[in-house]
Parts: sequence; C-alpha cells; structure tokens
Amino acid sequence: MNNFGFGSPAVNGADLNVVSFKKAQNRVAVLMLMVTGISQYAGVLFLPYLMPGAVDPFTSELIQAVLYLSYMAMPVFLFGIVNGRGLKGYFSFKRGRRGTVAVGFAAMGVVYFAQLVGQLVALLLSSTGADLSALQPSNQTDVKTTVLRVVYIAVFAAVFEELVTRGIVLGELLPYGKSFAIVCSGVLFGLMHCTPVQLPFAFIVGVTLAWSVVRCGTLRVSMAVHFANNLISVIFTALPGYVSDKTALIIETCVSAVIFAAGSVAAVFLIRRDRDTEDKREYTALCTVNDEPLKVDLRDGLFRKISPLMYVYAALTVLLTLSVTFMLIFGPRINELLNRFAEQMMP
Repeated sequence: MNNFGFGSPAVNGADLNVVSFKKAQNRVAVLMLMVTGISQYAGVLFLPYLMPGAVDPFTSELIQAVLYLSYMAMPVFLFGIVNGRGLKGYFSFKRGRRGTVAVGFAAMGVVYFAQLVGQLVALLLSSTGADLSALQPSNQTDVKTTVLRVVYIAVFAAVFEELVTRGIVLGELLPYGKSFAIVCSGVLFGLMHCTPVQLPFAFIVGVTLAWSVVRCGTLRVSMAVHFANNLISVIFTALPGYVSDKTALIIETCVSAVIFAAGSVAAVFLIRRDRDTEDKREYTALCTVNDEPLKVDLRDGLFRKISPLMYVYAALTVLLTLSVTFMLIFGPRINELLNRFAEQMMP
C-alpha cells in the first residue's frame, strides 16, 4: 500500500468500511484522471486548431486515433501496475446468464433514446448561437478514412472504454452497493466526455451498460452494444458521401426506428421473464464476492464518504465541460469582435 491509498479490496467481504470505500474511490479517481488527461484535451480539443491545414484529413484522423489509443489503453495497463495486483478479477468475458441477447437489444433501445436527449441538448445550445461544428466529425468520407474511424471509434472505444468504466470502475465500486456502482459509473462515464452534448447522452448510456454488465455478469454485452452503436454512427456519418441527403436521412430514420422497436420488445420480454422466473439470484461482475455484493451503508452522509480525490476529478471535468460550453456559445462572438478590432487597427 502507498500514500495514495491503493490496496487490494476486501477479501471475502472483510473490512468493507468507509476507509476501504475511499481507497476504492482513490483508485477509480486516479484511473479516470489518467484517462481524461492532458493528451485527451490536446488531441480532441486543441490539435485541430493548432494545425489548421497542416495535414490532410486522413493524417489528422490517424493522429486522433493514435492519441485516443494512448489515453485509453495506457491507463488500463498503468492502473494494473500501480494497483499492485494487476487487472485480474476486473474483467469477465464468460457467456453470461440467460437473456443476454435480449439485454443487448434493450440496451440499444435505451442508447437511441439517449441520442434523442443529446440532440435536444444540441438544439438548445444551437438556439443560443453556439457553434457545434467543432464537436462534429469532419465530412471526409473516403473509404480509408471511414475504415480508420471504424477501427478507433467503434473497435477501440468498445474495448477500452468498457474495460475502464464497466470493468475497473464498476468492479471497484460494486462491493459497496450495486445501485450506487451502476449510477456512479454512469456519472463518471458522462463526465469523461467533457462536452455539454455528450455528457447527458453518455450518462444515460453509462448507466444502461453498467446495468447490463451487472445483470449478465459479463462485458460481452456492453462491448457489443458499444461497438454496434459507434459503428452505426460512423456509417451514418459517411452515408451522405455515397447517397443523397434524402436517402441517407430515410436510411437513418428506418434503422433507428427498427432498433428502438426491437429494444422496446426486448425490454417487455425481460420484464415479463424476470417477473415469472424462479431464479432470483443476482448476477454481478466477476470481482464481487460469491456473486452477492456486500455493502457499506451509503444512506447516511454519502457526500462525507466521497474521497477528496474523487471530488477533484469531478471538479476538473465539470470545469472543462463548462469551458467547452462557454467557447461553443461565445467563441463565434469573440472571434467576430477580434476580427472587427483587427480591421479597425489596420491602417
């Protein structure tokens, strides 16, 4: 154990108390700080502005892919080293309980509902004059760029974001309460994105995928849903380059309607099945004790039991989200004022 409070979680339910709870939060906060570190913001927010026109669109996408891999993959391995016990026990890829496929379809339905929430937030921001173009992928639609996007937006994200949030984060917090762990991992997943449009969308998706992992006891379903959603998004982004805008809109609307309908049917099936089944055991992630997570009482003074390092991470990500929101709303106006000032200063 070191000064940051790292140490193995309780074995067989021993000493699950506030101290161990804060140590688990410290481990989670350090991991999330590594994930949402300087390289992410430099790569996603500032790099396009630092090198305008310096590289071709494909090279720009390649740079973003490499940066994404560095700030998502490296923290997972560094966490295993710093934690002192590796990553064993955090990830379960077993088959999962019955109904896993239905859970996947139900989760996809919720994901598409979350997209509607994100679109509503985008409309509200647009009504204030915010320029959301910086948050949108470029309109480059050649085949090699699309394939590259599939690799790092669909495959990399589905693997490493799930290992981080539904693997390590959820695994660290599950012994302290299933509902708390699901909601907290969703909050951290939302904060990790640091944009006003992505935050509510990612929160809903994070809670849904965490629930799917807890219910099925495997990361297979969350990875599959994450991959499918991102893959469809990449395809929809590329469609206008191959078909007319009207055809692309029709295809997107039909696919979205089918997925939402399938998700609704799957949700009804799961509700009826869980109500009728005699198997009432809780299926949770591999790291819990005997498939039954023990709990610390979080009802009395929860905020006092949150570690300072977790508050630091939350404050940092909230500040960054507010900064991005400010620049989206007031950036165009500031640029206009600066241009006018420059014109007046010119002889």
